[in-house]
This record gives sequence, C-alpha cells and structure tokens, in this order.
Amino acid sequence: MYKRLRVGITYDVKEDYGFFASDWKHTDFTTLAEVNYIKDIFESRGHSVYLIGNYEKLYKSLIDLSFPPVDIIFNIAEGINSRNREGWIPSLLEMNNIPYAGSDAYGLSLSLNKAHTKIIARYLGIRTPEFCLINCERDAFVATRHIESPWILKPNYEGSSSGVAYVTDAAEFVVQAKHLLDHFKQPILCESYIEGREANVAVLYDGPNTELIGVVEVVRRSGEPIHIFGAQDKQLHTCTKVNTSFSNEVNTEMVDSIIKLYKYMGCLDYGRGDFRVSSTGKVYFLEINPLPSLDEESGFAKCCTFNNRKIDIVLEQIIFNALSRHKKAYQ
Repeated sequence: MYKRLRVGITYDVKEDYGFFASDWKHTDFTTLAEVNYIKDIFESRGHSVYLIGNYEKLYKSLIDLSFPPVDIIFNIAEGINSRNREGWIPSLLEMNNIPYAGSDAYGLSLSLNKAHTKIIARYLGIRTPEFCLINCERDAFVATRHIESPWILKPNYEGSSSGVAYVTDAAEFVVQAKHLLDHFKQPILCESYIEGREANVAVLYDGPNTELIGVVEVVRRSGEPIHIFGAQDKQLHTCTKVNTSFSNEVNTEMVDSIIKLYKYMGCLDYGRGDFRVSSTGKVYFLEINPLPSLDEESGFAKCCTFNNRKIDIVLEQIIFNALSRHKKAYQ
C-alpha cells in the first residue's frame, strides 16, 4: 500500500452541457457510473476522494478559493467544441501548480488531432491507412480520386467513434462528408478502410519508463471480428474485448509502434493505442488515446485483466508516477 493521498477527480458528463444520455452527436464524455467506479477504486486503496467536476467547476473553485486540499488531480475530463478541449483542465492545473495525473495540454491536443498524429506516425515509420483531410465539399470530390475505396470518414477532433461512417460509393461519400462537415463544424478525416481485425494496446508510465500492460482484440459479442467500431456500438455495448490471438510478430509490431509514438509525443502516465490488422497480417495504426476510458469493459481495463494487472493497483501506480514527476519538476 502506498501513502494515503487526497485525490481530486476532474471529469465531465453530457448533462454538464445540456445533452441527454441518448445524444450520439457528442459521445466523448465519461459517465457518472465510471466516475464513481474510479472513486470507489481510490477509496478502496485508502485514499480520500473529492469529486471536482468539469473545467467550469474547477475554475470557479480556484477563483472563490473553495478548491479542496488535494495532493493530486486524476483528470478524465474531455471538454467540448474545441480542438484544445482536452487540454483545458491540464492548463488550469499547470497555471496553478497543482499536480495531476495524465498527459499535459499539448500532448492531449496533439493526439486529439487525428491527421497530425498520423503524420507523426508516418514520420516514425509506423504504417497507417492512406488518409487526407476534407475541409469543404470540393475536397470530398478530390478525396474519392486519391484515396482507395472503401472509405472511413470521421471528424478530425472527436473521440469515442463520434460520427464514424463507412462508405463504398463516391456519390454517397460526398453526401456523407458534407453532412459531417455541417454537423461537426470541423475538418473530416478520410481513410482507406482496412478489412480485418481491431486491437487495443495499453501502456503505462512515460519516457524511458514506458511499459506495456497488454493487447486485446475488439470483437462482437458473438466473437466475430468487428467491421467498424462506431459510437452506437460503444453506447449500446455491442462489442467486447478478448485476449489476443494475433501472432507474436503482429503483437510485437503493435507494441513497438505504440510505445515509440507514445514516447515521441510525450504522453504521460497511461494511454491506449488502436490498430487494425489486415487479413494478410499487416498492422495499421489508427489512433493514440492518452485519455482512454477506464471503465470495467474498456480496452485499457481489459488489457489489465488479461495480463494479471489489477486495475486498482494500476490506477494507484498512475497517480504516484504523476506525483513523482511533478515533485522532480519543481525541485
């Protein structure tokens, strides 16, 4: 057992912004059930927990001096309507010299930009599907001539598979791209679709201490590989994660790729990488998420479960790793 700490949790839920739980336009939020799950874990380890809430509540508590006497913040807040939204709370905490667990504002904003992350992946020699950005309707016509079909379309700055669409027809592609541009008010990423299987890779710590937690495959509850992992699948829990049956070569490539990218981007404390593995065994990097979901069915938690890592101990290791880094920075 580590030293007992006072842990604050920053988070946001749909209800903070006037959305209903069934609203699938904005799916990149946590739930009160997940917040209480994390709270219970820290309390089971002997720590005191303060539920702080979203950036508005954090900012108000700093202004009116009601901010609780915490030793560290565990941040799982996503923000809204900005490509910098995940960096709001880390920025406030840094400006006020408050220790927090998880990646900093720059790392979160950079990783949220799917196109920029893929450019970095290519620079590092990591295979990723062919892609381009669509900023207007004309770009959509150009994309169909330069990116091989079928296509995946997704908003460039969203998470949790918000707005993901699979398209096979060029005319439909243009219609769908325009719809997403109008709906999400941001560039749309176009990728070549990779037929195959999907995997999550979870990592822990940061810098030279970065280590693998494990790899899981994302499948339908029937056990079949998933076609695409959409927002409704995540909302309705139509998929699950299972222990990987990929070859050693495939596992090694995924692990090496995500650790290389995670370290290069300066991600901190914990994260998850998402991959597609083609029917011929080629590995394609999709996204990196340094602010992954932590609920019991999440890819991160399942990586822990299938590799004999207790999630309560892992979360405790995360906050002590972050606290140690913060103390070294201000020595």
